[in-house]
Amino acid sequence: MLTDTTTIHPSSFLAYLCRHDPLMTTAGKDLLRLIPFRRWDGEKGTHESTLATLISVDNGNDAFKGAMLHAYLPILSTRRIITAYAPASVLRAGEGIPTWQVNEAEPFWMGEDALLSTRAESLPIGMTEERLPDARYRQFLFACLVELLREAGYETPDRDWQGEYDLYLSFGLPNEELTRSGVTDRVQQALQPLLHVPQLIRRTDEQGHVTTWKLRLVEVVPYPQTFGSFLTWYYTPEGTAIATEIVKHVTLDIGGGQLHTCTVTLDQQGSNRPRLRMEAALLDEGTIAIARAVREELRGQHAGLRLSDAQAQQVLVSGSATIGGRRTSVQDLIAPIIAARSQRVLTHLRHLLQEDQTFLMFTGGGSILLEKSLHALVSARRSQHSFLFVPKELASVLNAIGGYVLAQATAQKYVQADKESAR
Repeated sequence: MLTDTTTIHPSSFLAYLCRHDPLMTTAGKDLLRLIPFRRWDGEKGTHESTLATLISVDNGNDAFKGAMLHAYLPILSTRRIITAYAPASVLRAGEGIPTWQVNEAEPFWMGEDALLSTRAESLPIGMTEERLPDARYRQFLFACLVELLREAGYETPDRDWQGEYDLYLSFGLPNEELTRSGVTDRVQQALQPLLHVPQLIRRTDEQGHVTTWKLRLVEVVPYPQTFGSFLTWYYTPEGTAIATEIVKHVTLDIGGGQLHTCTVTLDQQGSNRPRLRMEAALLDEGTIAIARAVREELRGQHAGLRLSDAQAQQVLVSGSATIGGRRTSVQDLIAPIIAARSQRVLTHLRHLLQEDQTFLMFTGGGSILLEKSLHALVSARRSQHSFLFVPKELASVLNAIGGYVLAQATAQKYVQADKESAR
């Protein structure tokens, strides 16, 4: 991926990722992986000192997206897992399927493995207060956190016990759930049961080897999902704001469940530190509307084909469906539906394209799916330096990466405070 310096500042976090540069400070030091923290021990009834591992999650409707620094390398590790859950079945022969169990709940499959099951269940779609109370979703979340830790090099091969991790979690929420004062009471109530409760997660791999992890969320810091993408564009790896002439930045986040805009005004008048003002709006459903149209068209042609929302999204992304036991291309069916339904998405964007006072950044998995029609529309009305399509390798996980940028900024403050208190 090449960095366009007219739309991505070469010192920004996003530019580092595009160039695959090591994520280090200007002094050549590693970014922080751990944060000194005081966690609550419910059994002892006291607070205890710990080092919490920094981790970020974008709580998307269509997929879990996570980001964290690799355990040993100066690179960012990311993981995207389709939001799908299926109770595990007993396999009598052949290769196994990665199977999860959280505490003493039922064993389950997740992600693409769950979609292949005839018992796949759709997890709740909607706002945080509707999703987190679902026990299956909480189990899915903690299993995904383990998968992210594995992706980031925290797994010890050939060992059953993988250790205990206290996690400092940046948690992306729908923009509507946050204000300058924080989250709503109902969201806070939904988040509270996640905190300070040890979770024992067992993972059985394809060969039947069982590994066990113990995770505890010592802090959950909510952030507006779409704002996360802006942060990767605006801040350097060590948390310094870039120098930019752009004063009005609009992120168009086309997700699986929702289409959001995030408008950030950068006031650089009379201050060494620019002041940011952020507004966000929910414009419409995301690509789920297109996926459901694909599902209905398939059902019309194959009456016995019943797809969940998660399965329909996967058909839309992959361009294939399992029909008669065979993986079958359905691109010819999908293409005209995307062409027709994407016009609804584009309708919401026309007013932004017609006024020239903003810089537009397109991100989210839907921006990959609709890139051809979107790019044709935008480039016909705007100059090349007034918009940016986030590279497809990053677009679907950029909100989570922005949450990690926030976690890094917080870590720097905690470390500085810890040093000052030790003097």
